[in-house]
Amino acid sequence: MNLFRIHIRPYGGNTDMNETFKYCLKNGLLGVGWRVKKLSNTRNWKEYERAAKAHKSIQQPRYIHEYVRPNDLVWTRDPNAQYYLARVASGWEYWQNQKGRDREIDIANIFRCDFNEVPLDAVPGTVVSSFSNRGRTIQRVDSHSALAYSKYLWNLRTNRQDYEVDMGEFPDIFAMLDAEETEDLVFLYLQSQGWYVVPNSRKGNTMRFEFTLTHSESNEKAMVQVKTGGRRLDFDYYANDPDDKLIFLFQSNGHYDGQATDRVKSISREELVSFLRKRRSLFPKSFQEKLDLVDGARRFSPSFT
Repeated sequence: MNLFRIHIRPYGGNTDMNETFKYCLKNGLLGVGWRVKKLSNTRNWKEYERAAKAHKSIQQPRYIHEYVRPNDLVWTRDPNAQYYLARVASGWEYWQNQKGRDREIDIANIFRCDFNEVPLDAVPGTVVSSFSNRGRTIQRVDSHSALAYSKYLWNLRTNRQDYEVDMGEFPDIFAMLDAEETEDLVFLYLQSQGWYVVPNSRKGNTMRFEFTLTHSESNEKAMVQVKTGGRRLDFDYYANDPDDKLIFLFQSNGHYDGQATDRVKSISREELVSFLRKRRSLFPKSFQEKLDLVDGARRFSPSFT
């Protein structure tokens, strides 16, 4: 099975995104536009393909037809950033509700699904980040950890066992922390090691670094770079920094190139997870809930309702 994320962002018709999303919830479906004239609702792809020749490309409908299958899981969100996890019930079909204003909804290439509303605190950071990245309207979330967690979350929130989850593949905490949360974890960890973070340096004007540091005792200066997902960090690149400051690097999936030195060091994942567990009361509720879910410490919490 696969895990996807989909934007609901219609470009045609006279309806807005809020109305379109309500339409999807009401009818139990997700999908994209690419409507065609004089075509009845159909599950025959060849019939739709012939009718859609007026479109320059039908890449998005084709993607749904070729890849989305029953029991896949799909993340989506409404215009107010409320997240939903959907379980796919059917494959591609061309369908338009012919009732009243529904005719104007620019969602026609669809798949049927069941929805579950999910609070932001429980959404894996990998998924949150995928909505920020440019790309297809619908695309696969290429994360084994996020898939395992999403299966677990679906079971948890529906109080059913629709998916088997091998605890040996259970998600990594860093798959659920988004880029800003990961920076905050590094931020607090370094402060616990005697490094004061210069607040003004977090405003994005440090270019190659996330923020700057000053040691509380020695007054030594340092810089920090944090990357998530598949973006790699190269020790050799930072070793050539002209300021010759101490540099801390952290890549959430351990993707490093080159060799660490006395002046360019990495922070280990194990150190950060250990710190999070020991000092969990320092962190926002979202961190604590995600850590609890990773550890399998509970099956249900009223705070998720």
